[in-house]
Amino acid sequence: MNIISRSKYLGMLIFFLPLISVNSILILSQSFEFRNDPVKGNYYKDIKIYNAGDGLRDKQDLNRLGYAIPYIDGTTSISRLGRVFPNSLIFKPLMVITGVLICLFWNYQRKIFDKFSGNKKSLMKFYRYGLLCGITLILHTILLGIKFDNNLYKFLFRLNLATCVLSGILAKFIFVNYINRLSEKKNFFRNIFFNLQYLLSYALLIILFISLFLLFFDNSKKFILIIEWNYFVAIFLFYLLYSFSWKKINL
Repeated sequence: MNIISRSKYLGMLIFFLPLISVNSILILSQSFEFRNDPVKGNYYKDIKIYNAGDGLRDKQDLNRLGYAIPYIDGTTSISRLGRVFPNSLIFKPLMVITGVLICLFWNYQRKIFDKFSGNKKSLMKFYRYGLLCGITLILHTILLGIKFDNNLYKFLFRLNLATCVLSGILAKFIFVNYINRLSEKKNFFRNIFFNLQYLLSYALLIILFISLFLLFFDNSKKFILIIEWNYFVAIFLFYLLYSFSWKKINL
């Protein structure tokens, strides 16, 4: 299996693993009945699965509102859902693996595109930003749910997450512009999937700025959470599009 084939499989894994992790815990958090006896929590038969307040079901009036779908109702955040036990047993390992795969993915891109006569500075930029994204994702996932009553720790935790998101977007943005320049010389880079990656990268930047703008408005939390869930999918969709973009290309 050559490096391009490995990159394609990595792209698919990077897309599917986060979606499996976040949607499985979303379903599980609403799958167990909330009871007061013997102690408050969500139960499967006589086995307590969630402590009171950890499962999403006891926060959502299922009879009146139905199941929570944060993609359209902004019921909860991904981090809040992923850090509670036992969701963390699913979410955290899969996201750590995803972070490792992201580092490997961008290392592969550096090796693949080093063969071309493109801008080497741009190549190293998207490689470094991609590597930084993977490393900060791993750190964020490991620290998620670990609480310290320390303002510096809280600041560094948020800074790490912001670095993860921003570096991931910059890696994609620089990469698609690098590909766009190569397409002027190499016809096989002119396909619909590379074009969709290009549009998606710009859309991610625009949505990020819109989200930051919403922070200044009161009662915007619901809309920010809706954006968060869909943005999560869009970020990893980039890697799936990458897998398809090499479908008929052999170097």
